[in-house]
Amino acid sequence: MRKLFVALALVIACAPVPAHAAGCDGVTVVVDFRSLGGGVQQGCAPGSPASGVAALTAAGFGYTYASRQPGFVCRINAKPGTDADKCVNASPATAYWSYWHAPAGGAWSYSNQGAATFAPARGTVEGWAFGAGEQPGIAPPAAPAPQPQLPAPPPPPATKPPVQQPPATTTTTAPPVSSEVPTSSSAESAPPTTTASSSVAAPSSTAVAEKAQRTEEKSTWPWTVLGALVIIALAVAGLLVARRRRSVDE
Repeated sequence: MRKLFVALALVIACAPVPAHAAGCDGVTVVVDFRSLGGGVQQGCAPGSPASGVAALTAAGFGYTYASRQPGFVCRINAKPGTDADKCVNASPATAYWSYWHAPAGGAWSYSNQGAATFAPARGTVEGWAFGAGEQPGIAPPAAPAPQPQLPAPPPPPATKPPVQQPPATTTTTAPPVSSEVPTSSSAESAPPTTTASSSVAAPSSTAVAEKAQRTEEKSTWPWTVLGALVIIALAVAGLLVARRRRSVDE
């Protein structure tokens, strides 16, 4: 019974793991440890990694270069151990980490470029498998299914702008006229008022006659004076003539 359980465990460990949607917004990394006693693991390198080894690290895997072959990956997550590969020179052709590329949901293709110089595109899949050049034990995971587009919410109902009220107008009203009769004190303190009828009186006939008489007197006065002077002059002349006659007769 115990041997049966061990056999089933070995079969499960060696069986290919079915591919599934990674849901990775970046580069999906698949590492196959089955020939080293492990399984197939996946990780996600967000964004666009600069190289294959950068994607390997960003997906959560460690790696080691061969000491005499910089850029050649001889261990991933410390496997195989130092007893199987000293990681000095390149690993043997029957036991090394092979490097693969694939589009999401596509087919694996062997990389003809080292992981230190290859830059994987965003949305693609990177694969690693230990052995004699076998491809990873699962198909490249497909791209995640697009999320359903939710209908846009309806626009809010249009609201009419508030009606602008006309500006308030202020009216000034005259103070009410008091109907009370002012007292003697208030009448004495108030200055006398004159009306148009009292200030401008119509001239009477007597005034008109006096004004005409004054005007006539002014106009005749020079002639009166002149007549008086003429009479005086004649009188003086008569007196002089009479005196001369009188003196001649004597």
